[in-house]
Amino acid sequence: MKRKLTILVFDNDDLGKVKSKKIKTSTIKNAAFFTLLFVVISFVSFYFLASLYTERQMMLSYKKENELLKLRIAEYANEMDKIQKKIVSIDQLENEVRSLANNYTPGDRKELGIGGKEVDLLRDFSAVAERKEKQFFEELNDTLLTLGTKLEKRERSLEELVNFLEEQKLTMMATPSILPVEGWISSEFGYRVSPFSNRRAFHEGMDIAANYGSPVKATAKGIVIYAGYKPGYGNLITIDHGYGYVTRYGHNSQLKVKVGERVTKGQVIAKVGNTGRSTGPHSHYEILVNGIPVNPAKFINSMNVAKQ
Repeated sequence: MKRKLTILVFDNDDLGKVKSKKIKTSTIKNAAFFTLLFVVISFVSFYFLASLYTERQMMLSYKKENELLKLRIAEYANEMDKIQKKIVSIDQLENEVRSLANNYTPGDRKELGIGGKEVDLLRDFSAVAERKEKQFFEELNDTLLTLGTKLEKRERSLEELVNFLEEQKLTMMATPSILPVEGWISSEFGYRVSPFSNRRAFHEGMDIAANYGSPVKATAKGIVIYAGYKPGYGNLITIDHGYGYVTRYGHNSQLKVKVGERVTKGQVIAKVGNTGRSTGPHSHYEILVNGIPVNPAKFINSMNVAKQ
């Protein structure tokens, strides 16, 4: 038999009135079942919603980390680009060094000595997923730091070498190294019997006999500091080459340069003459180092002139 339940309802204001309601037990069971089902569905729905929310937060976190990772990769790529530009700059510096040292040929070029660990950003990007991010970037930092330090040392070394070679080049350009006139040596540097007094005297230069009017050339680049007549020397040219070097060219018949004029090695500065204290056409050539006369023969690359 189907059982029924009776529910009595009392009115507080009028206790004499009682209302009754009969409910089937199946109805109560159904209500309880649906209530339980609603609770279960609500709990499951809440659980899935919480899971979705958690996953969404994780995805946002991963997205943020990914953006930060891209920024860091971009920074390292920028650093690598700077290093590459520095390598190109050092490459040019090395070429300059080789050119100054006269030891460079296109087919004989050697690469800069660069060592250390290397990291290929494109190839090793996948390594981030395989190992800890911290370790990856620590190794990348170490690599960039080591490479940057080596490049800076290499650059400083090459710059010092360039400065040294430039200084040597300037010194060589300022050092007299050729004869001022084509002819033959009629009187060398040092003690001799003076043709004017017949007594032993010190000759502070070198006399080079040549045809009257022959060109007299500067033996190194410099600045003319004297151009005029001087007792004993006749028409004289004096050139300051820097680095303590000064040259004098005497007994000229004609002067081709003026005081303050810059001259180059081999430039014609005068004509051979017989002015001043002279016994015939020749060029009196002196070299002074820090104001002290020295033997010009020591500065001439090839003594291809005849001696009288």
